[in-house]
Amino acid sequence: MRSVTLPDGRALAYEECGDPDGVPFVFMHGIPSTRMAARMIHAAAVRCGVRLIAPDRPGYGHSDPCPKRTLLDWPTDVAALADALQLLEFGVLGVSGAVPYLLACAVAMPQRLTHVAILSGLGPLREPGVMDGMNRETAALYRLALRSPRLGRVWMTMLAATAKRSPLLVYRQQLSYLPEVDRAVFDNPELRTLRLDDFAEAFRQGVDGASWEARLHMTDWGFGLEDVGLDVFLWQGELDRHHPVAMGRYLERALRGARAVFAPEVGAFGFVGRMDSVFEQLLDVPAHGRELAAAARPA
Repeated sequence: MRSVTLPDGRALAYEECGDPDGVPFVFMHGIPSTRMAARMIHAAAVRCGVRLIAPDRPGYGHSDPCPKRTLLDWPTDVAALADALQLLEFGVLGVSGAVPYLLACAVAMPQRLTHVAILSGLGPLREPGVMDGMNRETAALYRLALRSPRLGRVWMTMLAATAKRSPLLVYRQQLSYLPEVDRAVFDNPELRTLRLDDFAEAFRQGVDGASWEARLHMTDWGFGLEDVGLDVFLWQGELDRHHPVAMGRYLERALRGARAVFAPEVGAFGFVGRMDSVFEQLLDVPAHGRELAAAARPA
């Protein structure tokens, strides 16, 4: 684990995995999660020549909190991290609740991004029909939080307290919501341990980071999906019950440059065992950030 000092004095923690000489991607974790989630795809990144730079967002893991931050504050942190690593251009890749953070970067700094990729993405939750096919327990919690942000915070606080006391209990509860194809992913003891450690790390500083992000996700993002001018690669498992196909289809329609892959017979974590193919499909698309940004600049 390393860190950089941001212009406002905060520490931003990150770690690297994959091929250190590979194509650079900033990996963005879900909610609640941390930089450690990138380790799930380390081996595939090595094989495919991808360098993963995985920061903890503010309030998670070892990154300092940033009270009252907005989604559009995140690109500034990412740009500072890239500057510290002397990266002029890079891709962004994220999972689940990372969607608004990836897209905020695409809106705020398109000229620096070579690729934008979403795996098992959790998009805007207020759109009609996007929770169709979601497991009942998760959908009920999201609807509760949408109706009452205060109750949403209570839910996240209880989750954090339980996770700090017994991460295994929360892990088993979450696993019970998954289809069999996803539960089978965690038959691998290394992945199971990683998932537990990542969950505990997410609440190292308490609940504030995760609860604020839950609020950000469920309120206005500060930009529209129509504002995203870059191509976006979407990968979605057809058996995913946390981020159902209806969510993926909505993102595919709403993002004008979307290129979607809907993988049959796999769920939310199906990408873990298929990352070689995912990276190959992703890297097969020519880098586009520079060209699109140049076209958008005034003469």
